[in-house]
Amino acid sequence: MPVNWDRHLLTPLEKVFAEPGNWRPRDGSEPYDIAGIFDRAYTQDIAPLDDGDPTINTTSPVLGVRDAVFRVPPVQGDRLFLYRDNRVYVVSDVQPDSHGGTKLILNRVKSS
Repeated sequence: MPVNWDRHLLTPLEKVFAEPGNWRPRDGSEPYDIAGIFDRAYTQDIAPLDDGDPTINTTSPVLGVRDAVFRVPPVQGDRLFLYRDNRVYVVSDVQPDSHGGTKLILNRVKSS
């Protein structure tokens, strides 16, 4: 019998670690509240272009979310208002994990 990852793992993690935010779809549809696990400093290594070149790394905020929280799947350009920070982030990459969760790589939107 297959494991229900959403029920047995992702939902309990969300209940303990998630924080609220307001999801703002790129297509202009109505914003709505979601919860996700936010990490301000997710570091990702980028492979060098040529052999012998140094590895490059980049740091971006990331939000881990259950796929079930979305009305439609997230896409690049969607926005998240994080209540704790009173700040808006834009989705730069969507990385589903095949177990009912998605990692959203975010960029901070500069306030004007």
